[in-house]
Amino acid sequence: MSEEVAEFTAPQLLTTQIVDSAAEAIEAVQAADVLDLGVRVYNRLVPDSEDGESLDEEWVIEVYSNAPAVDPDEDED
Repeated sequence: MSEEVAEFTAPQLLTTQIVDSAAEAIEAVQAADVLDLGVRVYNRLVPDSEDGESLDEEWVIEVYSNAPAVDPDEDED
């Protein structure tokens, strides 16, 4: 095991935001980039609050203290 791996500390979750549109999610990602923060973005379907029978899409943005380290030599499965 290399020293670099031993010294790595996992990023800490700073905040979670939920927005209604991809455009708002992009703005949040750009702001995190300016601040050199890590982000995780995903979307999900939730029941519509008005009728409960249809689904609405929402975007979840998790902001971390730093971006996770990625080994460029590691093969993805």
